[in-house]
Amino acid sequence: MTRRGPTRRSVLAGIGAVSAAAVAPAVADSSQPATDASATQEGPLADREELEAFLDGVMDSHLEDHDVAGATVAIVDGDETFAKGYGYADVDAETPVDAEETLFRIGSVSKLFTWTAAMQAVERGDVAIDEDVDAALEAVDLPETYDDPIRLDHLATHTPGFEERLRGTFVQNEVDLEPLEAVLRTEMPARVRPPGEFAAYSNYGSALAGQLVAETAGSSFEAVVEERILEPLSMERSTFAQPVPDDLAGSLSKGYGADGTSEGEFEYVGIPPAGAMSATATDMATFARAFLQDGAVDGGRILEAETVAEMHRRRFGHDERLNGIAFGFYEMSRNGVRVVGHGGDTELFHSLLFLLPERDVGVFVSYNSVGGIDAREAFVDAFFERYFPESASETPTPDGSPERADAIAGTYRSNRIPYTTSEKFVGFPSTISVSVDDEGRLVTEPLGGETTRWVEVEPLLFEEVDGPDRLAFREEDGEITHLFLDSTPVTAFERLSRRERPLVQLGLLGISALVFLTAAVGWPLAAGWRRYRGTATVDGNSPLRYARWVAGATSVTFLAFVGAFAALLASDPTSFLLGDPLAFRLLLAVPLLGAIGATLTVGLTAWAWYERQWGPLVRLHYTVVALAGVAFCWVLAYWNLLWYQM
Repeated sequence: MTRRGPTRRSVLAGIGAVSAAAVAPAVADSSQPATDASATQEGPLADREELEAFLDGVMDSHLEDHDVAGATVAIVDGDETFAKGYGYADVDAETPVDAEETLFRIGSVSKLFTWTAAMQAVERGDVAIDEDVDAALEAVDLPETYDDPIRLDHLATHTPGFEERLRGTFVQNEVDLEPLEAVLRTEMPARVRPPGEFAAYSNYGSALAGQLVAETAGSSFEAVVEERILEPLSMERSTFAQPVPDDLAGSLSKGYGADGTSEGEFEYVGIPPAGAMSATATDMATFARAFLQDGAVDGGRILEAETVAEMHRRRFGHDERLNGIAFGFYEMSRNGVRVVGHGGDTELFHSLLFLLPERDVGVFVSYNSVGGIDAREAFVDAFFERYFPESASETPTPDGSPERADAIAGTYRSNRIPYTTSEKFVGFPSTISVSVDDEGRLVTEPLGGETTRWVEVEPLLFEEVDGPDRLAFREEDGEITHLFLDSTPVTAFERLSRRERPLVQLGLLGISALVFLTAAVGWPLAAGWRRYRGTATVDGNSPLRYARWVAGATSVTFLAFVGAFAALLASDPTSFLLGDPLAFRLLLAVPLLGAIGATLTVGLTAWAWYERQWGPLVRLHYTVVALAGVAFCWVLAYWNLLWYQM
């Protein structure tokens, strides 16, 4: 996801964040030739002083503009490396970041080590790229939802077909950490699509690969990475251990909130192969060099040259005109240069490693504050503009409305969401609205994000106006079904029906809440007035004498749920979703009671009309309250919030 995709400043921020589909700043224009545009361009280390001056200017301004406490950068160019730290690793102690000494949490950049270890197992003949993972694993049994098995290359391209799952990805304390195989069994996501059909970024899939690596080696995943990657590359200041070992703990950067000064806690990853690593910039530069130099650096070899080429080779893509996914790496091609890489995010740390294999250049950058999300994107923009600029070109002018303008307009949602659990609501903000403006340009509006305009350059293919991104639609049986972004090859966006659109559902919830208020407030006042007047509106023997009590209690129940749910999310969404599930279970008992009340209200409504009780306006109001209850229940059921489901 990028600034052009669904906003990340949502309840998902820092929860599913071991992801990093998040990188996309470096992505765009994959359809251009991969070498010509920069064939005569000198590498960044052709002038070390100029590079340092450039980085100093960029990083100093970005740290200030984005409220980042500290950052670390490493640039690889052939056999040379430049690395430097910026800002503070510890604000209170005023400890500066040292690129050689200071460890940063690198989030999902860790996955590149997982996939490297997997390819080492392939080289040894322990597994095969087309291996049936379920058949190969001993500790984990995957559900046989579809006929086609999940293969290792499905895991490596994020196409196994799993839904997103938050529980288990992060844990709150060291004591909550469990053995990898135990977490993979107890926090298994559902298979919601056949393997190989669509990419949907999967932390769980990467962790499965880590388990496969561990089982084939007869050791722990962490020990395999230490012995077969870190030691051969002399990466002595890198570790998957949580917390980091005592001899490195004093050099670990602290993480900071959005203001760059509020210190956060150490973030524990429940499935380590997906993103638990801590490393220095210089160690990451060594890792990058190994992938730029056919698998070996400074006498240490981790892969054969042919295997490195296999890991860089494109294996899956939603559209041949857009970036795709290699083995673990994904394409981030830009300005006519082929780029592969991976990003990583915890709640506090934001990192990125990318390689330009044909140019023998690699870059690692990491930030220790929430503001690093935007700073990282700005860094990549600045780096490519300086060292691999785009050749001058004019923005295409729309020639009328896009083909199939009416067909492509609508709302699309990321397929990287929970589908079957009560966590589904975290996918609510992950939508993009698509329309066409008066000038014939396509307009995309992420929920709560920035508006972007696009021009059609081929049927169902669009280029960003004054930007590097591309966008394509898929048509099946005459219907537009999906939207794909060049900047997020590991995610697809599914077209939503009208009733699934966020504005429709928010409208239903808002109107229902107003109706509930009229019942919760108006009916007690009316009852008091009737008591004062000494009048009755219902036969004392009729079940309708309880009708307002039932509907009123139902209204209060739903309103209480809305208030409690909003308060919990506003106060501590991470603990709410990742901690003890008891609070979540108790909360979701409230709408279940409301649903029972809504069902009774519907029945009493029918009885009131049948018996012609009350006046017509009163019956009408009661009917509206009943319909509001039904609408509210439908929205909650859609998001799996009528009862606890995990």
